[in-house]
Amino acid sequence: ARFVRTSSATDHPIDILLREKGMNMSRYLVVVSSLSLDWKELVKIPGVAGYELRMLWHLYFLRARKMHVVMCTSQYIPEELIKYYLSYLPGDISVEDARSRLTMVCCNDMTSRSVTEKLLTRPRTLQRIKNCIEWDKAAMTCFNSTDAEVELAKSLNIPLFGNDTQGAFWGTKTGNRQVFLDAGVDHPDGSYREIFTEEELCEEILALLKRCPSARKIMVKLNDSFSGEGNTVLRVDETLQEALKDSDQKAKMVITEKLHNSLEFVAPGLTWARYYTQFQNLGGICEVFVEGAAEAKTSPSCQAFLNNNGDVRILATHEQMLNNQIYVGCKFPANEEYAKDIVTMTMKIGEELSKRDVIGYIAVDFVSVRQEDGTYKHWAIEVNVRMGGTTLPIMTLNLLCQDGVFNAGTSEFIASDGYPRYYIASDTLRKPSYKGLLIEDLLAIIKRHSTEIEWNQRPGAPETGVIFHLVTLLSELGKCGVMCVGRSRDEAEELFQRVKEILDQECEVGEAEMSLVIEGDSADMLS
Repeated sequence: ARFVRTSSATDHPIDILLREKGMNMSRYLVVVSSLSLDWKELVKIPGVAGYELRMLWHLYFLRARKMHVVMCTSQYIPEELIKYYLSYLPGDISVEDARSRLTMVCCNDMTSRSVTEKLLTRPRTLQRIKNCIEWDKAAMTCFNSTDAEVELAKSLNIPLFGNDTQGAFWGTKTGNRQVFLDAGVDHPDGSYREIFTEEELCEEILALLKRCPSARKIMVKLNDSFSGEGNTVLRVDETLQEALKDSDQKAKMVITEKLHNSLEFVAPGLTWARYYTQFQNLGGICEVFVEGAAEAKTSPSCQAFLNNNGDVRILATHEQMLNNQIYVGCKFPANEEYAKDIVTMTMKIGEELSKRDVIGYIAVDFVSVRQEDGTYKHWAIEVNVRMGGTTLPIMTLNLLCQDGVFNAGTSEFIASDGYPRYYIASDTLRKPSYKGLLIEDLLAIIKRHSTEIEWNQRPGAPETGVIFHLVTLLSELGKCGVMCVGRSRDEAEELFQRVKEILDQECEVGEAEMSLVIEGDSADMLS
């Protein structure tokens, strides 16, 4: 059924749950832009301190007149950036009205800790949050959740749309594989127990190669990593094949030698010694690499929200844009030839996670390979029990369209005019010549080219255009994120290319930089 939204509500699952207390009552959403992940992994990401700004899409909840948002960050958010976000709210919501219902809470602390940890050590700040909400009409959301977020929500006396550390386990690689197995969805053969030592890893790889003698590559993955940064490849060459025929002891010796000397790391600059330190800390898994010709192999994903009553709501499907297994962007929606298939698999996985009391956002990654008869075979390879790189664009589209709706049956998002929308999104638009651009500079560029690219300002093309994010990283790193929405896949692609052309022209990019499109030498997206 089509959900017709009004100025008093959205159809986001969080808002629906808050409205159960009363449609016309004020409600409060406390947004904690926390990255409660392993900071030894996070520091691999250029500009990671600025990634909390990806959570600013929650400002779009202010389209509902009864909604109040409390945004908690490590750093001060420039007022110009806040107004940029609020200027795109649909309907007749003014920037002034929305700003009056927004409270910004800044810890003014850029140390390598999560925002949650910073808030828990600042009782005066916690009291300020309590003073601006009505606890019985409020809830808390965050990028990912652990016991620390549970403690923070308890301190504020409000419910959390998230999980404790035990629930977050099902978002680790080991937890993923157990869920896939119990849900009955296809996934690569591999290990299911937690592995922390080199000896255990060798044993699991040996057992896997015995089960799958035709395997040519084995994936080794850290339990709690992201964007492919924790992935490595062990090639099964002739030496290892001969050792397998000889004896288990010989095979283990060759596997150990390969781990030490010829493991292929997705993240640049890693060695086995450095990787193994993290492996001992986080644990990991091994699994067969899914083979397939490049032209026949894709990497779709499906996003869902798990309600506390066990319901699984599909939010979107995407095609992931990868560079050597590292996530650099996405295209919406997934290929219509198989979108229904991955939705069905995601529903099964979501239902299995709900049995484990997991709630909130999930994102399931797949590898899909076209078969000789033209059909596709899909393997689930990961489920993130948190927000990810695809959360920002689909939620932005959902909240900025006046009366849009996602159709899980077709994977289409139907905008207010009754026609579908498509987009390309990336956090990794980066070139050296973009460095030095301030927020004011970018806003001026957007206005100069407003009728070409700006959201909802293109003549005859409502609810299309470009929305920028991560813009505070431009000055230091020459990097930002973009979401390009069109009425067709081609139009979205044209907008994406046009944005790059405009930035190149405005920043006088030289020929040496023209080939740079989106960086892929290091992970820049927590997907």
